[in-house]
Amino acid sequence: MTTRPITPRRAATRSRLVQATIEVVALRGFHDASVDEIAGHAGLSIGALYSNFESKDMLFLAAFEEHVAWFAQRVHGAADVDDPAEGIASWLEFRGEDAEQFLLFIDFWAYAVRQPELRRRLGAQMGELRGAMARAIEARAAARGDELPIPAELLALIVTALGRGLAIEQITDDKAVPARELSGLLATLFG
Repeated sequence: MTTRPITPRRAATRSRLVQATIEVVALRGFHDASVDEIAGHAGLSIGALYSNFESKDMLFLAAFEEHVAWFAQRVHGAADVDDPAEGIASWLEFRGEDAEQFLLFIDFWAYAVRQPELRRRLGAQMGELRGAMARAIEARAAARGDELPIPAELLALIVTALGRGLAIEQITDDKAVPARELSGLLATLFG
């Protein structure tokens, strides 16, 4: 298959399709989100979808890549504030865009771990997420002159895993996670 250049118009179309994928998958789940529904939600034809993505898997992978970029931006935002507990507290509320992003992650994870090629790509992207967090933890510790109690990569894994577990609890029962109280604990780990 010949790769077509990404023109500004094509980039805008791809962006609309990726955003529509995130929104439809958050509502319906990966298996129930049809490509017809995604294209319609984006205000585009199914031909536009297949002109930009060779399969539903590739469209979903692009949506997950957008999730990785979104997550990295959130990590850097939390690292740049004076009180990381404040930034982390907003993460633990999992409403609106945060909930959509988390639901996309869960759906993609559940699907991709059963597909060897997608599992490999998912593993690489999850490594990028942890790497972004580890770099933010190291930078914050260096700026404060602190020594980390354990390697930044391990702290990143712990904070990421705790955050995902808490997201499951919060999305299931919106009163289950005391965000303000837990944010202080996670901020201690984050540095």
